[in-house]
Amino acid sequence: MLTFLILLLSCPSAQAETAMEITSGQAQSDEKSADADSEETKETGVVDYEALGLRVVELNPNDYPDEVIALLEPHKGNENNSVLFYSSLGLAYKKKGRIKDAIVAYNHALKLVPYEPAIEYNLGIAYYYNDELSKSLKCLLNSSAQRPNHPGTKKWIKYLAGELSIYKVPDTSKLKLVFNQKISVNRKKTDKESRLRIYITQDGGRIQELSVNDKIYSYGIDSDTEKPVDYIIIDNNGDGNFDKVVNTKGKFRVPTWAYNPD
Repeated sequence: MLTFLILLLSCPSAQAETAMEITSGQAQSDEKSADADSEETKETGVVDYEALGLRVVELNPNDYPDEVIALLEPHKGNENNSVLFYSSLGLAYKKKGRIKDAIVAYNHALKLVPYEPAIEYNLGIAYYYNDELSKSLKCLLNSSAQRPNHPGTKKWIKYLAGELSIYKVPDTSKLKLVFNQKISVNRKKTDKESRLRIYITQDGGRIQELSVNDKIYSYGIDSDTEKPVDYIIIDNNGDGNFDKVVNTKGKFRVPTWAYNPD
């Protein structure tokens, strides 16, 4: 339900837009109501953050970002644990071009519900517009792990993979080899095993190389040496071209060709 509401806000369909249409008079009425709510809050000291989040779903941050910000911004704080509140505020900030504020709001929402796919998606787009492409890709891969067939996510990942040259085969010839051992990785045949090699990069990252009979089918790319790796690129067809990228939470199986290299 939460994902549906967030998606409805971030990518409203024509039907959803019609359902959420409000007149400027209604918007002004909501602003006055928000002011009244603020006064009531001062008197009682109690704020229903989830109710505020549900109200902005009706108001729609895409159409009325100023009103949404005016309604929600005064109530940001550590005691506010409403995911819908912060995801809606993030969308309104992004709509107004306040990208850094949107990033803060989305990250706050993700602390409350880690890896929520719709929020990861919106945060990934916000990072892109803040020129943080690597973080953008990471968020979108997190989203894709739970929604692998989402069209928007697939398009963004394809675009970012090109911008970041994700599919370029890393050169490990001059890197320090720190691990070289056979392991089992979702193997389908008992007489075949993958070999895992781990290299340390000059900038303190690592590259994990998986192969069968010296046929490399996957590289794990990491900016540091902490688990998990940032992302994994896969050669699905055995032609030497790496054309699929996933994170460690995505579904990943050894390609069939790797176990039947002949």
